Amino acid sequence: MNQGSVGQHAGDNGVWQDGGLFLHFPDEDRWLAFFLAFQSQSFHTDDVTGNAIREPEAVPVPKPVPPPVEAPAARVERPALPGVMIIAALVNPPQADQGRETVTLLNLTPGPVDLSGWSIVDGQEHAVHLDGPVLDAGDTVRLDLTGQDVQLSNQGGTITLLDPHGLKVHGVAYTRQEASLESWSIGF
Repeated sequence: MNQGSVGQHAGDNGVWQDGGLFLHFPDEDRWLAFFLAFQSQSFHTDDVTGNAIREPEAVPVPKPVPPPVEAPAARVERPALPGVMIIAALVNPPQADQGRETVTLLNLTPGPVDLSGWSIVDGQEHAVHLDGPVLDAGDTVRLDLTGQDVQLSNQGGTITLLDPHGLKVHGVAYTRQEASLESWSIGF
């Protein structure tokens, strides 16, 4: 984790410095992790400097227009969940990996999401920038990776989904053991 501190503690920022505690339960083959951060730190940090990344400027919201008395409009709150998730990856395809690996995304929102400008990033910080598609509500898309940019390691690794602003929307990790099964997709 990065520091992401602002103000008087910004000089302490750096990459992979912050705290976490991992517990392994071998009888259950399960891990439990606690990630620690101070209130002065940011969730979105630069992977090179550890400095906080400024959130994109908010778009001004127009003043609400009162609904007509005869048909009140239902108010829908946007949940604080990722709207698009990584749900599967084919890490160890049959034969050579290059050009056969895939990542599958799911749109959880009630409307379409245009993936243009989004990125998939591997554990080595290689990225592939998406030109789309528009993913309808509840739909999935399997993205074929060329191997010229993002490469999914058969030794275990991470896959991160970034929005057009470069902010992390979702991320997953997989183990060497999961990647060892040739031709099997890993579900997240």
